[in-house]
Amino acid sequence: MASYDYKGNGQYESSAEPVEVGQTTRLKKRFGFHLAVDQEPSSFAATPAASNADFDPVPPSNRTWGTWAFVAYWMADAWAVSNWEVASSMIAVGLSWKMAIGACVLGNTIMGLVITVNGRVGAILHTPFPVLARMPFGYYFSYFVVLSRCVLATVWLGVQTTTGGQCMTILLGATWPSFKQIANTIPEDEGITTQGMIGFLLYFLLQIPFLCIPYTKVQYFFGFKSIIAPIIFLAVFGSTLHKAGGTISHSTVITDGSKLHGSALAWAFFANLNGVLGNYATLGLNIADFARYSKKPSDQNVQAIVIPCIFSKFLPPMSIGERFVDSFAAIVGLLGIFTAAASQTAYGEVEWNPIVIVGYWSASGSSAGRAATAFGAIGLIIVTLGINISANSISAANDLVSFCPKYINIRRAAKFLAFLGGYTIFLGPMTSILMTDYYIVRRGRVSVPDMYNFHGMYRYSARWATNWRSVVALIIGFAPPLPGFIHNIESGIRVSSGGQNIFAIGYIYSFVSAGLFYWIFMKYFPHKESMLDHADTGEDIIAEADQKRRLGEA
Repeated sequence: MASYDYKGNGQYESSAEPVEVGQTTRLKKRFGFHLAVDQEPSSFAATPAASNADFDPVPPSNRTWGTWAFVAYWMADAWAVSNWEVASSMIAVGLSWKMAIGACVLGNTIMGLVITVNGRVGAILHTPFPVLARMPFGYYFSYFVVLSRCVLATVWLGVQTTTGGQCMTILLGATWPSFKQIANTIPEDEGITTQGMIGFLLYFLLQIPFLCIPYTKVQYFFGFKSIIAPIIFLAVFGSTLHKAGGTISHSTVITDGSKLHGSALAWAFFANLNGVLGNYATLGLNIADFARYSKKPSDQNVQAIVIPCIFSKFLPPMSIGERFVDSFAAIVGLLGIFTAAASQTAYGEVEWNPIVIVGYWSASGSSAGRAATAFGAIGLIIVTLGINISANSISAANDLVSFCPKYINIRRAAKFLAFLGGYTIFLGPMTSILMTDYYIVRRGRVSVPDMYNFHGMYRYSARWATNWRSVVALIIGFAPPLPGFIHNIESGIRVSSGGQNIFAIGYIYSFVSAGLFYWIFMKYFPHKESMLDHADTGEDIIAEADQKRRLGEA
């Protein structure tokens, strides 16, 4: 095994002999592959186990994401079934549709700022989130932070795959009407039918090649989805509104105001705002996994504008029947509200799920209706593929470099969704500590080579390899909202109203408190060994190795 010696100034010396072309291991000779992955020539890793080609700083030739790539990315991410339905839960708990849209706008604006500021770290250093996490948390505890993010990405991957499976089931039923006659052999309490299981498995197989698109090329798929998705969702809205006679003014979704008043209304608003923040709290934490591919740091700054503008839009007065709506509203969520309102007249019930509405198109059994459903289902399949690539698979892939995949069986949907929404109390403080460490504590003066050296300056403790300051700050951030989080999952556990209210502002509270206490700990109990007077990004080493690699391929 090769040995790696740290020479200082971000340079490592390896005793490994170069591998000649054609040299293979016995495993590769026998089965055609080997378990060990190739390592970038410019890698700073002190041992081969510390990094691989995907984990290393992105070389200049692979920095392919410009400003429009980030616009396409968020266009692809905004047009999603989950964002279409986001207002439904808010209206269900008693908010009016206008307050629901207000929560969406405010939440997306806040997350746009968090994502942009945190993303700039990855755009400057070109390193993935799991490596950056070693800087404030230490090498060992960073694994806990990475695992926390990885579990959520893996679970959401499953959720979106389930949504894609529903789309596939609709597509199969429209293409082959006999598919709907398949008898169900799965128990009812499992929450899925035999038809649904077939659709799920086929969608699962379909998405595999899409998940293999190289990260440096995936922005082209985002651009394609950003064109297809609006067409499909606008078609769902337009067809439902047309069937409703062009009016939504008689729907209870629009006519009913807030069912709550006073402090109950205020805390309900904050609780739902917290849910909106939680929707993208994961990307707020690991946005470096994407921003690291920026051509230059300023390219990703567009996210601060594009996220609120894509998820939100100023709508001029528009006629809906005899009513006028003039609102600053989240466009995707607004279309979801208007479509649900129109569906009450069109189909006799309020329907929030666009997949179900697409299925209604073929209810008559006509060829035109079946074709419309088929094309609509294909469009929604593309939508869910884009979400799984943009928000889940890339993040999970980076996180799983050091961990084995986990398989999670989900049966109780309500408690599961409560868990996902409440997970923000852990992601918020992690994001805040990462940002505080880079911008305030170190002022950008960090060493990328030491992030890859397990015995470098970010080890903090020879035995525990953990920064106790970040651990304590993290606990201070998530501990107060934790009882409310537990109550949100299991309502039978009694928690005071104060505890529930803290959880209602869980992301904001945990973000501010953890960042503040981490700064205090690092100021009064500094770790002087990791404080530098200049930044060491190792950019010259990366660029030189990248140039040699390209010349070798020419």
